[in-house]
Amino acid sequence: GNQWDVLDFGDIEKDLAAKLSDEDIRGVLLSIDAVNNLKKLRLTNCIHVTGVGLEPLRGSTIMQQINLSLVGDHESPKLDPEPPISCAEVIPILDSIIQRGEECSLKHL
Repeated sequence: GNQWDVLDFGDIEKDLAAKLSDEDIRGVLLSIDAVNNLKKLRLTNCIHVTGVGLEPLRGSTIMQQINLSLVGDHESPKLDPEPPISCAEVIPILDSIIQRGEECSLKHL
């Protein structure tokens, strides 16, 4: 694969990931041409995003795995305060990927 087929925000410092906004996420996804490159995305520690920044993934045919849990492996899923991630923002983007039918590569959500 290429260097941008996996993007895991758990690979950067937790304090930095926690400061990222939807605009930051959107900027990264656009800069790596995520709709054509990215296969796996993990929003580990991105506790301030609503999901609107995932817009550049709309209609992806290669995305295989999206992890929106915001916590690392083996960490408690309880976040206080509750993060602002929003189904209303994320679901239409996921729908646009799933609706690709046979072209859809999504395996894990």
